[in-house]
Amino acid sequence: MISLIICSKNDKTAPVLMENIQTTIGTEYEIIHIDNSQRKYNIFEAYNLGVQHSKGEHLCFMHEDIRFCRKNWGQVIEHALSREEVGALGVAGGHAVLGELDWRFYGFGHVYLRQGTTSIEPHPVYYISYEGDEDSLNGELQQVAAIDGVWMCMRKELFKNIRFDDQHFHDFHLYDSDISMQINMLGKGVFITDEVFLEHQSEGTFSEGYRDSLNIFFQKWGATLPIVKGNTLAQEKIDKTLPTAHRLFEERLKKDALTIGIRQLLQQQDVGKTIRSFTPEEEALMEQSAFTARKKLIKDKSLSNAVVWARLKDYLHYSFAHRKSKLILKYIWYRFII
Repeated sequence: MISLIICSKNDKTAPVLMENIQTTIGTEYEIIHIDNSQRKYNIFEAYNLGVQHSKGEHLCFMHEDIRFCRKNWGQVIEHALSREEVGALGVAGGHAVLGELDWRFYGFGHVYLRQGTTSIEPHPVYYISYEGDEDSLNGELQQVAAIDGVWMCMRKELFKNIRFDDQHFHDFHLYDSDISMQINMLGKGVFITDEVFLEHQSEGTFSEGYRDSLNIFFQKWGATLPIVKGNTLAQEKIDKTLPTAHRLFEERLKKDALTIGIRQLLQQQDVGKTIRSFTPEEEALMEQSAFTARKKLIKDKSLSNAVVWARLKDYLHYSFAHRKSKLILKYIWYRFII
């Protein structure tokens, strides 16, 4: 049996997620819902609690904002974890964990999922920002050094020797990288698959606490780093990518700080509170996000012209929108000409 462990911001598992799991998993399972609606636990504590309550021999730690797009993914878990060398299974991961930054910023990895994004604006738009890695694994497993925590599976027996490190970490960051390192140190492999195809319905945000978690991570694991799994990376290639990785990291933290602030203001506005004016930086981010969302919707042939035009009109009414004519031309070109 597979125990699905979900740390939730809600007091109950969403019915739509429960139905999606039931109709796609294809094997026996249980849902371990950790109610974190009152922010009682950090992610490390929540997942350890889930392990304690689980009855299955296989554990699947998953975000609650995902949707499974293929059937019988439970059987993929069972087959993969039946292999002795497989310590963990995910759908996204990186080949290298170096002595600085997080593996997500290096570019040495693979993503096998649909990433959904919600735009940053008064009337948010949900769209698919990318479809994941184009290179197919053809059903084979790909070894990596660390996996992404959006969805990760392990044998319960491993938790005799590992645990989510709630002694050192006290936030919601790096739990996936840390548990991956523990599994590597056991001599087991961390792998990803393209056979479990899911849609992650949010990008998440990196708070300033992310820096603190990185410092804790490197204090803990620095002596064992770097590690590279499933690929051969020359030191020259690693050195070349690090300046770009640092730039992307700083840009992401700056963007996410703005995003958090904007969404807090919009929430206050929604309940009728008087808010300060948006800064030029905030307006620029909303404009870029709103524009990108409409471009994706315009090109999405599964949506009717009427639906796309309705969302396009929202953008046309925003005072911060500066590319209205360009967007209308794109709509005409993709919807009526090509």
